[in-house]
Amino acid sequence: MKPQENTASDAFDDDEDEDSMDIETLGSFAYGLNDAHYIRFKRRGPALLVSFETETGSMPLSERPSRFADLADEMDWSTLTLISKGDTWFRDAEVINFFDALVDGTLLDQFDDVLFYGQGSGGHGALSFALTAPGARVLALAPHMGFGMPGAPIDTRFSPPDTMDFAERYAVIPENLATARAVWLLHDPNQPQDRAHSEAISPANALMCRNMGSDIETGLTELRLLDEMVVRAMEGDLDQIEFYRALRVRRDDPAWLRRLIARLIKQNRPVLEALAVRNVAQRTGRHRFSKRFQQIEAELNAKGITIPDAQT
Repeated sequence: MKPQENTASDAFDDDEDEDSMDIETLGSFAYGLNDAHYIRFKRRGPALLVSFETETGSMPLSERPSRFADLADEMDWSTLTLISKGDTWFRDAEVINFFDALVDGTLLDQFDDVLFYGQGSGGHGALSFALTAPGARVLALAPHMGFGMPGAPIDTRFSPPDTMDFAERYAVIPENLATARAVWLLHDPNQPQDRAHSEAISPANALMCRNMGSDIETGLTELRLLDEMVVRAMEGDLDQIEFYRALRVRRDDPAWLRRLIARLIKQNRPVLEALAVRNVAQRTGRHRFSKRFQQIEAELNAKGITIPDAQT
């Protein structure tokens, strides 16, 4: 049977008598909150993934698929996906009004487990609006705390409008995050501004993804780990030991190794580069890494620098 389609007024009509609105019959809806935000809901099972996603290309928001649609089908998760046109931090009045309506209604109460997810400005949205579902979990990748609010780091990468208020409603502050059952903040510690945001939000909940940059979502996808991390987060099983153990697959991932070596070259750290390429060569037997190690070793020896012996 095709899911029942509902409009915004069907889902949240304040004029309806509360007893006459059967929330259990709400199957799906999709519509634009405004020109910069589109929302899509699909009911499946008793777990709900609330995902804040950013469209940076030219694709119309209504045509952009939800990033986790396939995973949600596989896991039988319900999904509530908000898509923004660029970085809006999901701070428009229409978005806030939508979540106000969720608080007044009962939709979020229908689910046993709720996970809020997002990266960057989407991570800000996930952390902000998790307040609407006390007991939810939050997985935020390189999240932004906000701008111009007490305790927020200075971040020159972004220039949000002066009229955008990050502090008055749904602020990313410890008191609001305390309503969440669990919060995980993933960031690359080599990105100083991303690190500053995570430390300002909650240093105790930060997990480090070295050499992934600010687009941790792509890094985890390349490692085939993103879906696993989201599933673990939904189930409340994303502890530090298992997280870092899973990340060990990076050692054999060509894309991650290229990023690591490129960063060491850019930073002019030939000894660390030599250690890295020797490790890869010894573990994988790849000839080009052996050749690169020999080249660096010769250059360093000519300068009187000795590479430390490999640990056994």
